Amino acid sequence: MKIYVSNFGSNSISIINEKLEVEDKICLDENMYIHHFCIDENDEKIYIPSGINGILYVINIKDKSVIDSISIGGNLSQIVMNCNKELYIANEDSNSIYIVDVKNNNPVGLICVDSMPHGIIIDKEQKKLYVPCLGSLVVIDITTKSIEKKIKLNLAPWHLNINKEENIIYIVTKNGSIILVDRFTFEILDVLSGFKFPVEISLNYLKKEMYVTDFCNKSIEVLNYKTNENIKSIDIDGRPLGMDVSNDESKLFVSDVKNNLIKVFDTKSLEIIKSIDADKEPTTIICR
Repeated sequence: MKIYVSNFGSNSISIINEKLEVEDKICLDENMYIHHFCIDENDEKIYIPSGINGILYVINIKDKSVIDSISIGGNLSQIVMNCNKELYIANEDSNSIYIVDVKNNNPVGLICVDSMPHGIIIDKEQKKLYVPCLGSLVVIDITTKSIEKKIKLNLAPWHLNINKEENIIYIVTKNGSIILVDRFTFEILDVLSGFKFPVEISLNYLKKEMYVTDFCNKSIEVLNYKTNENIKSIDIDGRPLGMDVSNDESKLFVSDVKNNLIKVFDTKSLEIIKSIDADKEPTTIICR
């Protein structure tokens, strides 16, 4: 198991091992401002979109160096990769999704969407890309590279996750709620409220639980995703932002941007088992 953490304030990526120790660090240029990224472990590469200069950086994990850079332009936010080794990158300035072929690192397509696309995610089984925009969820068919559907939302969505067991898309909004959308019909099933500023969602299929980082409440909210009942609120004593569950679902990793820590929780007891020093402002966490 490896845990990759982007450190926005120090322009670095920390790599944490199974012993829950930082075993390596990739230090990058001071103007990159690393927020979101994706990993191709087979090719030992990390892809980082810059929201400052509109450049997609390709990093060699082994050599810790930039091996390519692609000028895309605009305010790039989040990035995902599909099974065919294509990158999809949200551009908030041009209201579009850029498609890059990683075989030669060339842009191969552009899909115009609604205003300010942000927390994109790929549904590999359904061959769909879900794009939350300012007032909508845009569904893109990644086979035809075309928009299949637009779902109007009155709230301000920005991050999302997919429950493949319940076939629900969870859409986090800046208004303090989570919208539940049917994965197949795209009908709105429910709206969960009571959050202050939810950011990320992670799922634990073994325990049937959903974890939500609530930045302004300084907590992780734990819900039973079968009933949507709030089971527990975990005080972070900081500012929780990014989050991911280990592959065996035994640990929950949370980035605390206030204290520059990665906080590790045992998912069985929901108790903290370790705090790991990170660089300044840890944000995105990816467990592999």
